[in-house]
Amino acid sequence: MGFGAGLGAAAVGSVVVPSAAVAEPGGGPTRRAVSMAMHVHSSFSEGGSWAAGGGGASMMAQLDQAARNDVDVVWWTDHDWRMQAYGYYQEIAFEGTPEGGNLSWTKQEEGPVTATRHSFVTEPHSPQEPGRALRVEATGPETEWGTCYLWAKAGNSFYSTNLSDTTLSVDVLAEQLGPDAELVVQLETSNRPATAGRPAGLYRLEYRVGVTAGESLPTPLTGVVTTEATGRWQTLTMRPVEDVRRFWPDLVAGDTGLARIRFGVRVRNGATGRVVVDRLRFDRGEAIVRTPVQTQRELMAELAERYPGVTQALGSEVSMVRHLNVFMTDFELYPYPPTDKAPSLDGSLAAAERVIGWYHERGALVQYNHPETTAEEFVATRALGADLVEIAGEDDEVVADRLALFDAAARNAVFLTATSQLDDHAGRSWAGLRHGFITSAWAPSTEIPDLLEAMAAGRLWSHHLSRAPGARMDLVARGRSVMGKVLLTRAARLPVEVVAEGLPVGCTLDLVVGSCDRSGAAAPAVERRTVPVPAERGRPTRFQLERGVGSYLRVEARDASGSLVAMGNPVWLLPSDADVSVPAARRSAA
Repeated sequence: MGFGAGLGAAAVGSVVVPSAAVAEPGGGPTRRAVSMAMHVHSSFSEGGSWAAGGGGASMMAQLDQAARNDVDVVWWTDHDWRMQAYGYYQEIAFEGTPEGGNLSWTKQEEGPVTATRHSFVTEPHSPQEPGRALRVEATGPETEWGTCYLWAKAGNSFYSTNLSDTTLSVDVLAEQLGPDAELVVQLETSNRPATAGRPAGLYRLEYRVGVTAGESLPTPLTGVVTTEATGRWQTLTMRPVEDVRRFWPDLVAGDTGLARIRFGVRVRNGATGRVVVDRLRFDRGEAIVRTPVQTQRELMAELAERYPGVTQALGSEVSMVRHLNVFMTDFELYPYPPTDKAPSLDGSLAAAERVIGWYHERGALVQYNHPETTAEEFVATRALGADLVEIAGEDDEVVADRLALFDAAARNAVFLTATSQLDDHAGRSWAGLRHGFITSAWAPSTEIPDLLEAMAAGRLWSHHLSRAPGARMDLVARGRSVMGKVLLTRAARLPVEVVAEGLPVGCTLDLVVGSCDRSGAAAPAVERRTVPVPAERGRPTRFQLERGVGSYLRVEARDASGSLVAMGNPVWLLPSDADVSVPAARRSAA
C-alpha cells in the first residue's frame, strides 16, 4: 500500500470547525488562538524602503499595526548587531567615495533649485581634521524654498539604529548665506502612526544655520532647530531624542531611529547659497552600545501603557550569520567579538550552528529565516539545528521552494515548526503586504512561556492578514489536537480530522501526505489531494492516515488563483520502534 493510500474518497469533507478554545482531555489546559507577528523590525533596525516613503518603523508604528489587525503578540526581532551599533561608524569624513568604500554620496534635489553643484575640496576644511570637506552650492529661482542635498548613503546602513543616548556633531562653514539661503543637516528618523492630530508619516529633524537662531515646526512632522551663522567654522551639536521630546512631547521620544542623514543648502527668491560641511561624529552612550536590551525593554514598558491589548516579547534577528530569529523568555544578545570596523556576514554552516548552539544552551528557540539553500544541505544539517523555519511569505515561487525544503526535512524526521515571514521594517500597512502573513498558536495565554511551548510543540499555523485574517487550523485525532505531534504507534493507520475555519469563499484545502522514510533523500515524497472547504458546519468526516514506514500530514489553504493563504503544521505517524530522536514537546503515543 502506498503512503497516500489513506487519502481516498473518505477524505473529502473531512473538515471540522473548532470552538473558540480547545481543551485537552483529562483536565489539560484550555487553549485559544493567539495571533503573533514573529518577525518585526523597529527603530533599532535600518530604515524601510524609500520607494514606500522612507524611514524605518518605530515600535509605536508596529504596535499600531498590530492593534489595527487584531494581532495579539508582537515579537521584536530587530537585527542584533544594529541594536548595539556593532562595528558602526563613529565618524564620517567628507572625503568622497573611496574605491571599495562603504559610504557613497548621492545628490538629491527637492523643490525648485538650479545651478546645483557639489565637490569634495581640500580647502577649506575643518580646522579640527585634515583631509577634504564637502562643499554644496545651489540657487533658488522661485519664492518657495528648494533644497540641494547630499545623502550620506552608508553601505548596509552602517549608522541606522535607535538614537537613545546619542549625540551627533558636525563642523560647518557658511560661505554664502542670507535671509534666503540656509545650510541644512537633515535627520530622517522613524515612521509613526497618526497621533495627537498629526498624520501618520516620517518624522524629520532639521538642523539649520541661518541669519537668526530659533525653533519651528514648519510641518506637523518636521522639527527645525536654527543656529545663527558665525561666518567661520562652527560645530552643530544635535541631540535628536531631546529634540523629539521637545517638539512632540506626546511621543515616546526614545522610540526614535536614524534612517538617513543629508547635508545641503536651501534657497529661494533668486538667492545662491554655498556651504561646507566636515567632521561628522556619533557619540553613542550606554543605552545603545552596552545596554540596548534594557533600553528596548524600557521602551516596551512605556508603550505597553498605550497598547495594553498587544503583548510585546523581546527577541532579535541574529544577522551576522545566516539570518536567525531568537525567541526566549529573557533575551540575551549573542556576544560578537569586539571590532572597530564594519563587520561582514559569515555565511558558513559553522557560524550558524555555533550561534544556534549558544542560544540552545540558554533555552531559546531559534528560527531559520527566509532560507535560501539546497535541499541537500537543509536535510544534511537538519536545518542548521534550528527549531522553526519561515515558510509562508514572499511570492508563490519562493513559497514553493520553501515548502520543498520543509517536506524534504519532514521526510527525514527533521521536526521543524513552520512559521511565516512578515519581516516588516516600515509599520505602514501589514495587511497590504504581499508577504503579510502572521502565525497563530493554540496556547493557554499570551504569556511568553506558553507561546514558547506552543512553538516547540508545533501548534502553529500561518495565515495572510488580508486574505485569511480569521483563519484557524488544527489536526485532531481521537478528540485531541495532534498538530505538530510525533505519534509513535503500532497501529497501521490513524483517523485524523482537519480543522479549517475562517477561510475565504472559493478556498480549497490541499491535504499533503508525505512519506517519512528517513532515507536521507533530499527530494520530498508527497501526494496532494484537493478538497473543497465546506460552506457550512457538518458532521466531521475522518480519513485514515496510513503509517507505513512513516508518514506525515499537513494542510494548505489556497485561494481561487492557487496562492497560499494559510497553512498548518504536520502530524507525524511513525512506527513505535522507529529509530528517531523526538523533541520532548512533540512526543506522543497513539
